[in-house]
Amino acid sequence: MSYEDQAGSRREKTYRRMRSGMHIGMGVFYVIIGSAILYVKYFGTIELSTGLAYTLGSLMVLYGIFRLWRGFTDMRAKD
Repeated sequence: MSYEDQAGSRREKTYRRMRSGMHIGMGVFYVIIGSAILYVKYFGTIELSTGLAYTLGSLMVLYGIFRLWRGFTDMRAKD
């Protein structure tokens, strides 16, 4: 294996690690924002209709869980 191949492989691993970390970070962000929408609507301090708030909050939480799952499976696939 040449030096260029090793450097390219190292860059690829670094990129994959960064991408899986970004998936996890964004997943946490979406779960927190979705939970905040649901929490704030539950106590009546947000000006969204009930259906819209529950739909938006639930979709954000589900998408966040998907991003977390995708990030963790990318991490596990690398090892």
